[in-house]
Amino acid sequence: MTVVGIIGGTGKLGGLFKKIFEEEGHEVLVSSRTTSLSKEELIRKSEIVIVSVPIESTTGVIREIVPFMSEGKLFIDLTSLKVGPINEMLKSKADVLGTHPLFAPSIGDIKGQTIILCPERISNKDLYKIFNSILVKKGANIVEMTPEKHDKMMAVIQGLTHFSAIVLCHSLKDLDFDIKKSFECTSPVYRLTLDMAGRILNQEPELYADISLLNPKTPEILSQYIKTAEALYKKIENKDREGFIEFFEEASEYLGEFTEKAEKESNILIKRMVSE
Repeated sequence: MTVVGIIGGTGKLGGLFKKIFEEEGHEVLVSSRTTSLSKEELIRKSEIVIVSVPIESTTGVIREIVPFMSEGKLFIDLTSLKVGPINEMLKSKADVLGTHPLFAPSIGDIKGQTIILCPERISNKDLYKIFNSILVKKGANIVEMTPEKHDKMMAVIQGLTHFSAIVLCHSLKDLDFDIKKSFECTSPVYRLTLDMAGRILNQEPELYADISLLNPKTPEILSQYIKTAEALYKKIENKDREGFIEFFEEASEYLGEFTEKAEKESNILIKRMVSE
């Protein structure tokens, strides 16, 4: 049995990992603003220490506990950024594993969900194997990558996707567009696009602000997005039909065979929407 300490274990994500470890027979200690157990005491008693706090608080909490993280322990964070938190954790003497669960904790289960691992310093391979094997046993899809690659990937997967959705809906607002009326004459693709945007905008804005603002790669990615959008806008403004078609085909060729897969998958969703 391994003793696992979770700082922020009363939150949704920390609570999910608490449940996962307890189901596998490990002892789990929790320290939060509502518990009597201090962070220092939790660390002293734990072999694996997991930081599961809001993204804006992660670096500060890590800095606070670094002096107590001794050699032989495994130091883990669960935030959606990796370079900053990992650099802070490396200031300790403990092993360091950056972790990013790519799902909402409300699902209550990690089966079929993707979890990115950034093993930055692993001396005690036994603890790493324990953590990794539990995730695999529970059915998670594990992807390993460097912190730098992770943050650039997330700037696109999260930052660019969120940016596009927010801009789309804010543009409709600025146009004073009657969105309810539009549903009377909507195409399935339009409705599906708004469904995805609406899903994002139904979440906590503070979290999405931190995901975009705290990732140093986001401005670079969004700058290119804006340049590309302006290039397409110019072709439309100038009624450059050949240029538009060429632009369209370049994007299609980039996606390659995925375009056919995307059409098939979206057809399933559209048929489901129409039948309900």
